[in-house]
Amino acid sequence: MYPDTNSTNNQPLSSIFQWMPTCALVIDLHGIIQEINQKAIHFFRATTKEDFIFDKQNIKNMIIDSHRATDLIKSISKSLDTTNNEILIRRFDKTIAGVDLYACLLPDNPNLILIQFNEKKPFSKVYMHEVSQAFRREAQRLKPYLNKPGKNILEEIIITDIVDGLVSNNISKKNQAVTISEEHRSILVRMFPKFSDKELILCGYLSLKMSIDEIASLTNQTPNSQRVLFHRILKKTEFTTGKELLRALEAIS
Repeated sequence: MYPDTNSTNNQPLSSIFQWMPTCALVIDLHGIIQEINQKAIHFFRATTKEDFIFDKQNIKNMIIDSHRATDLIKSISKSLDTTNNEILIRRFDKTIAGVDLYACLLPDNPNLILIQFNEKKPFSKVYMHEVSQAFRREAQRLKPYLNKPGKNILEEIIITDIVDGLVSNNISKKNQAVTISEEHRSILVRMFPKFSDKELILCGYLSLKMSIDEIASLTNQTPNSQRVLFHRILKKTEFTTGKELLRALEAIS
């Protein structure tokens, strides 16, 4: 029989755990870790079991999405069946791992939850999607500390969901076949003889009425870096506004 959460004798549970072939731990209904086996200690990259038990570690702090962790514990506590979930866990060295988790109430003690888990392959679709969502949440925490340009860049990073694009194998490749003709380049060189190659390339794409985002994707640059380059170009010309420069570029035939 498994011990109660208030029991001081955890030896039977500890003995069973040492024979378990998977990472395993027992938590109470508040998420406090009551027991953990050696495989799980190694997985979390802790030193000893005391790192969990003595410090009263809470599983909610180890699952990346704390709200999901709370919902998960509630769901397990109300079910008689085994619960299976794919989640992200933060280890003691701050690294993140995706795990396939199985959990259920202990039959002899409904105040305790047994959790077993295996680390997932790093490129599973669910794992990559969870990484993407975790990245978004963590990045949003930077927003109060950024100035307006920084906030704009942050929004671009979050909206452009690179990880989900990798998962779905649907990475944007807009305008990959677009090239600047020699005629266009010759005209631009005559208009702006002191421009660098990078500046001429940006002007060439702008003359084709491409957006900054499309140019950034094509040149493997960030949209913000392209905007900075555009303003640097503008200062080298006699145009007073960016709109005037764009109209001149788009007028090239």
